[in-house]
Amino acid sequence: MSGTGVRLGAYVLDCPDPLALARFYGRLLGVPVAEDSTDAWAELDGHGSTLAFQRVEGHEPPQWPDGVPQQAHLDLAVESYAAPHALAVSLGATPLDPVEPPAETGERGFRVYADPAGHPFCLCACN
Repeated sequence: MSGTGVRLGAYVLDCPDPLALARFYGRLLGVPVAEDSTDAWAELDGHGSTLAFQRVEGHEPPQWPDGVPQQAHLDLAVESYAAPHALAVSLGATPLDPVEPPAETGERGFRVYADPAGHPFCLCACN
């Protein structure tokens, strides 16, 4: 526990289908979905802080870059883009910026995607 007695318990994404979104991020991050997850609340069994998903009826996904504000997004650190890009797309992510597959060289430090529920997330190069 921190010196203030407060720590991050979970980062929660609103969505129409918590189990489906938990499976997407679980496979992308290589961590299992918690066994006690339900169709109303799901979370990942990872290390450190928890990534969780809660059902919201009438969920309206953010529209990147314009429209309903993204309000928050995940930055996921990667050493290179090719394999993580292919995995994210195979699991149902939509490339937003850039939409083309990663180049061998000359890539900027991040790529933007939408998860299957429409939340933006970034794959960010960590050096």
